[in-house]
Amino acid sequence: MPADLIGEIRHAAQRTHLSMADAMRQSIRLGLPKLLEQLSSDQLKPFTAEESRLAYQTPNPEFDELEHHCASLPKRRVRE
Repeated sequence: MPADLIGEIRHAAQRTHLSMADAMRQSIRLGLPKLLEQLSSDQLKPFTAEESRLAYQTPNPEFDELEHHCASLPKRRVRE
């Protein structure tokens, strides 16, 4: 665990009069709803028209070169 995070946990434990372990457990319990709210895949919003245009219509030479290279590779046969 990074030293700065340990310091924050130690500080929180002192302010709340909890052990460091209890402070960590409580922070996990209290933080999980926020984590799910912000990072859960079912919360993703669809692209706006402008975002779609930027993502799909803006040329990307490096990606295009990779795409052409991958398309030129021999195809593997699938064994049945």
